[in-house]
Amino acid sequence: MDEIVREIFLFIISFNVKTYLVGGSIRDSLLGRVIKDFDFVTIEKPQKLAENIACIFGGTVVEMSKEHEMFRVVVKNVGTFDFSKIKGEKIEEDLYERDFSINAMAYDLNNSYEIEKNMIIDPFGGMRDLESNRIRHLHKETFVNDPLRMIRAVSLMSRLNFDLDEETQKLIKAESETINTIAGERIATEFFAILREKRSAYYLDYMDKKLLLLDKIFPELRQMKKIGECKYHIVDSLTHSLNTVECIEEVIYANKFFEDHIRVSYEKHTSEILAANRKRLELIKLGALFHDIGKPSAKKVDKDGRVRFRGHEITGAELALEYAAKLMLSKKEQKILYKYVKMHMSPLVLYKSNDVSANALYQVFEKMGEETLDIFLIALADIVSTRKILDPSEEMGMFKVHVEYIVNNYLTRYRPLVKKPLISGEELMERFNILEGIKIGELQEKIKKDIYFGKVSSSKDSVLKYISEEMNLI
Repeated sequence: MDEIVREIFLFIISFNVKTYLVGGSIRDSLLGRVIKDFDFVTIEKPQKLAENIACIFGGTVVEMSKEHEMFRVVVKNVGTFDFSKIKGEKIEEDLYERDFSINAMAYDLNNSYEIEKNMIIDPFGGMRDLESNRIRHLHKETFVNDPLRMIRAVSLMSRLNFDLDEETQKLIKAESETINTIAGERIATEFFAILREKRSAYYLDYMDKKLLLLDKIFPELRQMKKIGECKYHIVDSLTHSLNTVECIEEVIYANKFFEDHIRVSYEKHTSEILAANRKRLELIKLGALFHDIGKPSAKKVDKDGRVRFRGHEITGAELALEYAAKLMLSKKEQKILYKYVKMHMSPLVLYKSNDVSANALYQVFEKMGEETLDIFLIALADIVSTRKILDPSEEMGMFKVHVEYIVNNYLTRYRPLVKKPLISGEELMERFNILEGIKIGELQEKIKKDIYFGKVSSSKDSVLKYISEEMNLI
């Protein structure tokens, strides 16, 4: 136990208010997992206890629920500590209101600050289910009381690598329609917890086939099951999209799939936090799930009887944006997700036209911007997941080489020009006596473009000389 955590526990004990450590904290302790989020139930004064801890240990107090007297203390670099008033008169009554047996255990801190297994309060067989690697609901009202628990069951499965109890599966299927009563922001919290894990595709498929839940969250996916088979696809669009998510996971978690410098760049780029502790990789997986979501509305049969989906990336981008708004994602995440779906066909167009000229690549990089790596990853997974089913004997390496060539070009030639321009706008204004901001922007764009196209070398002296010559021509 961390020394500061131990001191917080000792302070709670000295506060002389009966307090229990509950829920996931007990579960993770028994599993030997690192605990950063601690949940406590007190007989009284949860607010005062939280405020005292924040004051003594340099934390911040947030009121989580006025109704349930729930308060969170965030202690930087240590963890979060949640305090709430007990529901009912006995701890067993409080535990009965929780979601799953493995989260319905408690420990009376009056015993000691070190958890003694034989003193754990376990009225619903949580320890037995932990030993069986099983997630089991507590009673028939579990999902009625909070439908979000249906998604949480899957996020727990993905995090702990546990199975779901058969009766719990049946109950989720029966209650799946009620997921639409939950606020999108709450859904996003649990859904992105699934996307955070390495086998997201498996659990998304599980939500669809075993729990009948996935298309209740995103109704358009229901239509994707009915269409998609054409000259290039022998499975429906949803199956293909789940395969694409799986392929992304195979690529991004592989050690030797890309050259080392490309792999390192992808690892750093996809680890970026976009909002609310959500990483770029999680949004990429959502983009892969949604990349063909526009196909149902774009489906057309031509005069030769051939099924086509022209423009599906445009209609799909609009639908993805609607779902992103429903999930209450940040404006930045919404724009990025829209771009993923709208531009996911562009790499394939480049491949088919066999055009990797400087002009073609520059235009693509300009349009994709910071999402260039993301979109080429989605496109790679899209193509590979399609072709390996269509023709298992086909060599998949050609498109990978194509993508690697373009990504390498982006990383070594284009991105450095955007990330850190050789000459700042302020220096251009000072050196060349340019006052108008618009002209500065135009000049910086010209410098960037001409360096990329090899008209001037990428050294500051060369660029300054080049600008002087250009200014003399004006």
